[in-house]
Amino acid sequence: MEVLMRKLMLAAALSLGLAAPLAAHHAGEALKAGSLVISHAWMYENAGMGHSTSVFLTIDNQGDAPDRLIAAETGFADHAVLQAQTLSAEGVLEIKDVAALQVNPGQVLTLKPGVVWLELESVHQTFEHGEHFDLTLTFEKAGRIEVEVEIEPLDEHEHEEGHDKDDLS
Repeated sequence: MEVLMRKLMLAAALSLGLAAPLAAHHAGEALKAGSLVISHAWMYENAGMGHSTSVFLTIDNQGDAPDRLIAAETGFADHAVLQAQTLSAEGVLEIKDVAALQVNPGQVLTLKPGVVWLELESVHQTFEHGEHFDLTLTFEKAGRIEVEVEIEPLDEHEHEEGHDKDDLS
């Protein structure tokens, strides 16, 4: 019963947080692969190596069938995991690894801070604002898709000036 409740809470949190409109986070590319459109992939600049760092992006499923994001990889991190903020049975916010993220037909799924994101672990490179890198996403149906991730400034005030604050909530 407890496991079912946690799954229901995670599903509710993801559906509320991920039903955001497709709004450009930056002017980055929008890449179409099959029925999926992946856009505005970004990451905050990272201060040092050996840590983890989060990547955010939007997936728009314009097709008639669901697809699932099941993996990601890049050459400068040992591995990547999907993570989401969940509510425990005791009402405590926790970060949990998620095996996959389903994108239903007509759904726009936005990975964003504090909701759900892609965590790159054991990072072996630093990035500064204005740089970019390639990230390979793996979907069950669409397969492997390479996207360009833009580096955003770490300074929160500078970051929010160029974006709609509703996009970060």
